[in-house]
Amino acid sequence: MDISSIFIHVPAHHLPERLPLLLDEHRQPEVACQEVAIEKLYFEHLGFCAQHLTHQGLRTTLHAPFSGFNPGSTKRRTRKLSHDLADKSLQLAESLKAQRIIFHPGLKYGTEGKVLDYWVTACRDFWPEFIERAQAFDCIICIENIYEQTPDPLIRLLSAIDSDYLGHVFDVGHWNIFSSTKLEDWLQQTAPFLRHLHLHDNHGSRDEHLALGEGNIDFPTLFNWIRRNNPERLTYTIENRNFPQTEQSLKYLGAHLRAQ
Repeated sequence: MDISSIFIHVPAHHLPERLPLLLDEHRQPEVACQEVAIEKLYFEHLGFCAQHLTHQGLRTTLHAPFSGFNPGSTKRRTRKLSHDLADKSLQLAESLKAQRIIFHPGLKYGTEGKVLDYWVTACRDFWPEFIERAQAFDCIICIENIYEQTPDPLIRLLSAIDSDYLGHVFDVGHWNIFSSTKLEDWLQQTAPFLRHLHLHDNHGSRDEHLALGEGNIDFPTLFNWIRRNNPERLTYTIENRNFPQTEQSLKYLGAHLRAQ
């Protein structure tokens, strides 16, 4: 693992003001579109920030909006909103020349049966348009686990589309709260699709986004699995909410990797 594979969480509307720090500290941002509606972001300005990063040999990833996003919804209006959000997200990702773009799946907790079948079918029709657009600027679309108790729904979708430009981002914090699948089992089952990791900690009851080592997530098992299996093209985002926590997580990560 080197600097080119590690990103840190930065809200999109804060990227311009945090650009000098990113450049000084040689940090790569995952530009997150959650706190401000994507329609209110100035894409050209954010693209200008990305140019500065590129000149320093730094890249970006993009976390797309997730509020109201469910491309496999049974409701036509929700599918239309999801299409609009994905369209704007791909426009922004291209402006940023993003290496990855992360989307939430949109599944509610406990979705199964015919509703899950419909979701898989609808998503299989939804994603190819955007995969083609992402491939044009060498960006991989990654679907993140949120409420899924097992990786099966995501594997069904990823297997059905079977594209090198559609993969899985494993969020270890969400896994720790919602999953009934053992850590190594989840990783092994999703290994063919694994392209990105979201790293943050919690105590298993709520999404605290703590610095690594402050909760009860078994990071040694996670990092040992990565070391043994060496997944191709794997990248990482430290998903803490402020720079002090991020620096703490990076020190934890560096110490663990040196110990190996």
